[in-house]
Amino acid sequence: MKLQFIENIERDIRNWQKSITANSYGVDWKKFLPEDILAENVRDDEYLKDYLEKKFYQSGKVSEFKKWIESAVNSSQIQKDLEALMDKKFPFENVKVFITTFHRAPYDVEQKFFYLIWCDSNKEKAITGIYHELMHFLFHIYYWDMCKKAGFSEIQTHDIKESLTALINPILKQRGLPLDFGYPNHQILRANLEKLRSEEKNFEIFLKKALSHYSEIRQ
Repeated sequence: MKLQFIENIERDIRNWQKSITANSYGVDWKKFLPEDILAENVRDDEYLKDYLEKKFYQSGKVSEFKKWIESAVNSSQIQKDLEALMDKKFPFENVKVFITTFHRAPYDVEQKFFYLIWCDSNKEKAITGIYHELMHFLFHIYYWDMCKKAGFSEIQTHDIKESLTALINPILKQRGLPLDFGYPNHQILRANLEKLRSEEKNFEIFLKKALSHYSEIRQ
């Protein structure tokens, strides 16, 4: 599978603007705004574009990160790792990766793209981010309907999806990459899923057991 890393300031602007009104998994994303810009400035296209150009783009920071990630990431290894973990194959050959300078990275499985957060230091955590987002892709494609048929709401299914990223940590350790910590609201569920996974290596059987466990604790 080929990852196409893209530097696009207009996409970045849209992500900043959508993020300041977003609230997901207990996180108010507006809190990640830098101290030198206000929410009202972010809503102004011209102001935000000028701000991003001066702070990230004209200096080449985004371009340098793009070059680094293109040379550092092993997309074939990531694909093999995730397919082995989830017992499923990626059904497509290309995924677009838009670099964003905001601390939120949405994705769209149908349109085959996700955002990747620009890193100035500890750049390896961006590779962890790629594992995280691509694991979501496989979950949506192959396991989302299992959750719906089990009676879970969309919000609950998203909680399961996010918590499941705890399972990539053994892989990340093996690859020498930063661990995936998930969201604060999901820590108990992540720990429970890790325990269940240690007892069942077949992913589909494991997930069925996990859904049964989640059904019990949500009642």
